Amino acid sequence: MSKLTAWTLAIALLAAYATSQAEPKAEKPEQPNPASALLTAAKDGNVTAVKQILSSGVKVDAGDQHGVTALFVAALFGQTDAAGLLIDKGADIRAAKGGGGSTALHTASFLCYTETVKLLLSKGADINAMNDKSETPLDTVAAPWHEDLGNLYTGIGGALGLKLDLKRIEATRPKIAALLRSRGGKTGRKPEPARPAEKPAGAVKDVAALGLRCSYYMNGRIYVNVLGTPEGKPITVPPGEGWEDFKPSWSKTGDRLVFFRRVKNDPVVTNWKTVLCVINVDGTGFHKLTDATHTNFNPTWTRDGTNMPIWNRRNTTTGGFFVMRSKVGARPGQEAAISDRRYHTWAHTCLTDGRILVESAHPTKGWGYYLMTPQAGGESRFERIDCGGLAKQGLLCRISVSPSEKRACFGHLMGHKFKEPGHAIYIADFDAKKRTITNARPIANKERKPIWFAYPRWTKGETAIVYHASPSLYLYTLEDGSTRKVSTNPRADYRYPHGEKSPK
Repeated sequence: MSKLTAWTLAIALLAAYATSQAEPKAEKPEQPNPASALLTAAKDGNVTAVKQILSSGVKVDAGDQHGVTALFVAALFGQTDAAGLLIDKGADIRAAKGGGGSTALHTASFLCYTETVKLLLSKGADINAMNDKSETPLDTVAAPWHEDLGNLYTGIGGALGLKLDLKRIEATRPKIAALLRSRGGKTGRKPEPARPAEKPAGAVKDVAALGLRCSYYMNGRIYVNVLGTPEGKPITVPPGEGWEDFKPSWSKTGDRLVFFRRVKNDPVVTNWKTVLCVINVDGTGFHKLTDATHTNFNPTWTRDGTNMPIWNRRNTTTGGFFVMRSKVGARPGQEAAISDRRYHTWAHTCLTDGRILVESAHPTKGWGYYLMTPQAGGESRFERIDCGGLAKQGLLCRISVSPSEKRACFGHLMGHKFKEPGHAIYIADFDAKKRTITNARPIANKERKPIWFAYPRWTKGETAIVYHASPSLYLYTLEDGSTRKVSTNPRADYRYPHGEKSPK
């Protein structure tokens, strides 16, 4: 298995487990998913809890919002006893799939859980099942060990909150491969996924000369760096085991970042516990805006001169989200809700006139995209945005309005059920007065390949858009329509870029 193929599988596993993540459903929020407790019990290998949950009426193949089942999670964490119980209770081995179509056997093989692999084979798992990239379970362990594989496993272990024994995995991979071959396992064809068309060699140097600074996630830490140059030290280092720092947003004033820190992991992303944090771009002035009792996601900044952090908090009663606000220097407990908790509202980006571009399941206006004017102590005002045919075709995700507020960039997903791979990256005209998004055109992943293209953000000066096609960062330049790869470490996992002084 080549390095890129290995990365493809890794991203699929992580997307199935959690990464990707921290986004709400487009539909009106439902009650909390009953599969959540079952997936958690499977992850922990808590056989007693699995039995109790199933006896309460939860179906054994109940899935999370991405269709991931408890059996897949048990395989992902090597919980053989839990996997055996789930199968005995009727779990469908062939339906136990994660992101990118990888099966439970793909996962258990790649992570070298010998007993779990044997169990799945004995219970009828398809040994030559192919995922979306035509990779079989044997493909995941067929390649010889090399340094990049070790780095890959380390990154996956960190994302899953696992301490992976690399020596064990290195020793076990050929044994798993031999076991699969002995049972009739074969390799599939392994076409490399399409990536953005890039400028020829030397383009990274050209980008570095532009001096475009961005903040971004790399391997669970936040960096501030000139695109196209090697990283120095991160400005954040989470102190807890398994903690990671996500989705930095750069203030309009140019001196601060707001981000969220994951302090409790879970197979269901909306069950994460996160802390909203602020830090100066030079790494000083770190402070927390919230405690660790909530699920806080995807922060940004106001643009109206107040320079206040805005973010989304999960409502554990409804399963939806509502919008929160605080201020620099505030303490946990001083944050306040600025949208009605009774119905789902998700903030994307703010405007200089104080309005916030949101996605909402409004009780009278219906689901859609709105400009919300927060009303202190009263009902916020919602004005619908006309997105043309795009909203009818699917979801506009991670919308970012440009600094001039004349353009917007976003991911677009066909259909109205959220999933991570397959977004096309768009740029469009934006008119705050008319409340319209028009003249949209794709600039990346026009073919909607099942790859994680996401988080388009503006750079300083509004000359380019930076986004991730995981595990790398790319820059689209408006002037000539060129695309360049701007991340420099081929062994690192880059995500969530954000341009200098350009709040999303």
